[in-house]
Amino acid sequence: MFTVFDVFSLALLLASMGLFVKRYMTQDPPVYPYLIIASTCLIANWLGETGGGVYALTLLIAASFSFLGCLLYPSWRTMNGPEGQETSTGDDA
Repeated sequence: MFTVFDVFSLALLLASMGLFVKRYMTQDPPVYPYLIIASTCLIANWLGETGGGVYALTLLIAASFSFLGCLLYPSWRTMNGPEGQETSTGDDA
């Protein structure tokens, strides 16, 4: 029997992994946001199956916002400035 948590977590997992594979073919994306989404989907699905519906739904909503972050900001490593530009910390001697 499929539950709402099964469908939601599987759809979110497939969408995020599809986005990762698409970006992996053209860029070098960071892996950690996609691992966080996958582990959150796993934990939320487990919580939904064991009766923690409110907590599972909260985790799935948080994973959805993390997916939106991956979708809108594809290269999190270069959000500070153009690629190759060093940022100064002010501790120059």
